[in-house]
Amino acid sequence: MDVPGSVSLPLLAIGVFTLLLSVIFCCYMWKLKRDARAERGYKKIEFSPRKKDCRNATCPVCLDDFLKKEKIAVCSCHHVFHSRCLLEWLQRKNNCPLCKATVRKETSPSGVGVIPVETTGLILSVSGNRQPDN
Repeated sequence: MDVPGSVSLPLLAIGVFTLLLSVIFCCYMWKLKRDARAERGYKKIEFSPRKKDCRNATCPVCLDDFLKKEKIAVCSCHHVFHSRCLLEWLQRKNNCPLCKATVRKETSPSGVGVIPVETTGLILSVSGNRQPDN
């Protein structure tokens, strides 16, 4: 069954265009994910006692030992914490609990802080300059 050239050429063009848009969208999503990881200020990994990149086997915040395959957070200063412990700490202060190095970059110059909520993927905005409604 032969398809006439007047039909097959536009179908081919639509297919190539759709493929191109898909590739562009995937690259954009990858960039967003990479930028979000950099903005978070730490990387999340699974703990393994054999890994050489962990300085300690105990979380300095809660003093509990890391369990195998547990989610841990490694700051840019290479200190290691439970993900939940570091997230709770970062909601109060923007520095490493051990060496006081800055963990997250400043989020916005307008004075409005942005706190990522990692369990739901939502972003909450907190304003310190809110005036009461009259």
